[in-house]
Parts: sequence; structure tokens; C-alpha cells
Amino acid sequence: MPMIVSSRSRPAPPVAAPRPRRAALTVAVCALGLAGPVRAAEPAPEPDPGSLGAGSILVRGRVVGSIPVNQHSRVEPIGGRVVTPARALPDLDATYFLTDHFALAGQAGIVSTRTSIRGSYIGNLPIGDTWSASLTAAIQFHIPLEGGFKPYLGAGIGYTVPLAYEPAKPFVTAMKADPQLGPMLQAGLDYHLGGRWYANLEFKQIFLPPLVSRIGPGSATVKLDMMIVGAGLGYRF
Repeated sequence: MPMIVSSRSRPAPPVAAPRPRRAALTVAVCALGLAGPVRAAEPAPEPDPGSLGAGSILVRGRVVGSIPVNQHSRVEPIGGRVVTPARALPDLDATYFLTDHFALAGQAGIVSTRTSIRGSYIGNLPIGDTWSASLTAAIQFHIPLEGGFKPYLGAGIGYTVPLAYEPAKPFVTAMKADPQLGPMLQAGLDYHLGGRWYANLEFKQIFLPPLVSRIGPGSATVKLDMMIVGAGLGYRF
């Protein structure tokens, strides 16, 4: 008998999707479902223009008290001792930050020193005023602390050179003194007031060699250290 073939064909079995593609689609759907709205990256905060760090220049103006300490003297030929009183003076310095913690500081000012002789064979005598240029240079370490307080320590040298004299006439008609150079130690504190402004307190001591002064026909040899205490304001450039 002839074979009869049915015109109805069986449905083709479904073709399975490749497993790697199915896994990738699943991960993508999960990621889209869990991810929230994308936020734009926030800009980095700008540095405080008043902060102190590498490259900063801090200029300070102060009123200081110049206080002689450890004073010894010899007066020839009339005897007695030289007295140098404390004085209030203006002061200006600039500090350049080499790094965030190390800085170089320089100071310049005019110092007026008024001296007199006490207890000589002929009594107490005024000597006069000496106007000198005072220069100091130091390397400083600024201690890292949180907040507005910025303490520092420094070491360097101090140099004083006489510029002009005002003898106490008629007792003294001529004066002359030698320049002085000596080591210096300092400690200070800057406090950030806001913006570019700082308040400053500073203490420093200069260890000076003996000073020989000619006073008329006689002479005086004075050994002292100079302690300087000051307070003022600073501006950061």
C-alpha cells in the first residue's frame, strides 16, 4: 500500500538562549533595578586663602618690649655700672613657608637704647641714646595642630649695628659703639582670626657678645642678653 504522509508537521522545539548571554542580561537587569539616580560629582572645596602652608608669606607687625637681661658692665676710669632700661618699640617681620611646617623668618627694625651710669666715683651720670638697626634671621618649625592655634619654635642669629648717637651733653660729648652679632632662640603663636588675618604673640632672646662703647675720654664694656616680647597682627599673602 502507498504510504500516506500527513501535511501537519510537528512544532519545532524551542531554541535555548546561550547561557553566557542569559547570565549577562540577568546581571544588567539587577544592576538597573538596584542603582539609584546618578549624582553629579561635587567640586572639590577651594583651599582657605588664609591657611598657612608651603609657599605662604606671613607679614607681621608688632609692638615689642626690648628687655635687657643678665647684664654686667665695667666702666673706666670712673667706675660704676651701666644701666640699660627696657623700651617699647615697633617691629616688623616676614615669614616664608618652605613646606607646611618649616619656614624662614626675617625681621628688621630700629632700636633706640638709652643708657646711664650708676654708682660711679662722681655719682650717677646719663650717657645718651644710641639708634641702631636690628636684624634677625631664623628657621622656624610650625607645630601641626588642629584649629586656629599655630605655635612655632625658631633658632637663628641677631645682628645690631649702631647708626646714630645722641650724647647726654654736657656730661658726654662723644659716643661710639661696636656692632654685635649673636645667636637667637624664639617661640611664638599665631592664631587665625579669619580670612587672611592672624594674631601673634612672640618671645625671643638674643645672646649678645660684650659691647665696647667709647664715652668721651673713657670707655664702658657691657655684657647683656636681649629678651624681646611682642604682640601684634599678621597678614597672609
